[in-house]
Amino acid sequence: MFKHESPIVANSRMTGLTPPTAIPPSSAVAPVLPVVLDSNVWLDILVFDDPHTRPIRVALERGAIRALIDVRCQAELAHVLDYPQFAGRGVAKADALAVLDGLVERIELAELTADARPLPQCRDRDDQKFLELAHAAQADWLVSKDKAVLKMARRIARDFGFRIAQPAPFVAACLPAGVVGAPVAPVAAPAESSAPA
Repeated sequence: MFKHESPIVANSRMTGLTPPTAIPPSSAVAPVLPVVLDSNVWLDILVFDDPHTRPIRVALERGAIRALIDVRCQAELAHVLDYPQFAGRGVAKADALAVLDGLVERIELAELTADARPLPQCRDRDDQKFLELAHAAQADWLVSKDKAVLKMARRIARDFGFRIAQPAPFVAACLPAGVVGAPVAPVAAPAESSAPA
């Protein structure tokens, strides 16, 4: 072994085998981004094949982002999929929920401690659960199309540390071009995109 030579390098020199190379820090795998998607965004992914949400679905399928969901948020989506307009368009609820199962990570929310800072109340009470999930699960983003939720973005980012955005700005900020590939087939035939609540 030469002076200042590591045992691994010395062994490889003597045996003729190539030593393993260390992964440089710049090529280390980045942590997967945790996000919460509201029901309108899920409908655009699962049913409408909206162009703004296609990159999100591709990123989910490739494991580039983690979509977090809890019982309350999934129950709302299941309820919305029962609306007559979806039945009339031939949307298969069971198929949509099966696809959802393969794209999400289920979270059970812990009880808040007595000294926990309360979240501001959303004007649309039905959307408060998405804020609560994003905060409790320490998501980096809440992707929403709801106007009442979007109006809270600056305050939430300042006081609670997660960002709120519509799908297109989220994609522009978080998903590199390499993540976005060929479009994927929706569960049902494409229809008009869901409107913001």
